[in-house]
Amino acid sequence: MITPAPEYVSARRALLDALAALADHLDNLILVGAQAVYHHAGEAELSVPIMTTDGDLAINTHGLEDAPEIGKLLRDVGFTAGPNPGHWIAPSSVAVDLMVVPHQAGTSKPSARAARLQPHEKFTARIARGLEPALVDNTHVVIGSFEPDDDRSVRLRVAGPAALLTAKGIKMAERLELAGTEPHRVKNKDALDAFRILQAVETDDLVRGFGVHSQEEHAATVSKEAIELYREHASTPQGALPVLAAAAAQGDPSVAPAFAALVTGLLAALS
Repeated sequence: MITPAPEYVSARRALLDALAALADHLDNLILVGAQAVYHHAGEAELSVPIMTTDGDLAINTHGLEDAPEIGKLLRDVGFTAGPNPGHWIAPSSVAVDLMVVPHQAGTSKPSARAARLQPHEKFTARIARGLEPALVDNTHVVIGSFEPDDDRSVRLRVAGPAALLTAKGIKMAERLELAGTEPHRVKNKDALDAFRILQAVETDDLVRGFGVHSQEEHAATVSKEAIELYREHASTPQGALPVLAAAAAQGDPSVAPAFAALVTGLLAALS
């Protein structure tokens, strides 16, 4: 593996710090986001190096223990609560985000951003739609440090590639809807991460993952939405997502056609 960017090394260090603090809740945590994507995709034969500046964890609240209190655990090792729910900032200024899916959030208030995980503090985690498949589509893996003088490793649940592809799709769909008024929220990197998954993971494995999602109503609903998002915005080289991915890949002319071809193949296999 190519040596990760310094920012990614710092992000992994902060993630391991958070996981060590949350050891008593480890089986209720699932790695999602870019660090999970890179676990499955690695370099994905792209000229753009893998790089992320944070860590993302979904909390499965089913069976989550009341104690020890999550916020106190993180504060005891130097994390501070950021301005938004679930945004925890390490002493190194690297963020680790804790997220909960809507149907486990303890509130149905449409404007709510913070999950209610009493007796854990109110702003422990933010509500994030799109992670539902990660609760049922994950496997235990061992993740470690990227630093030679840090021998820490943690056995942790990591979201499966189909779950990550769904999460990226839901996230991009929400941001594409806001593109007219908040164009800064559309991130090229999200599309490139989706392309990394499509490029690195066998179509049959993705199909199996989506099959797992279909067995749980909440996972099935968001997976279907994500699939339609890819059908509408990624099945041709001119689609919004292939274009964004190509821009993130420094204008590589092969990315958009490859993205569209992989999406087309996946859609055919799913049908």
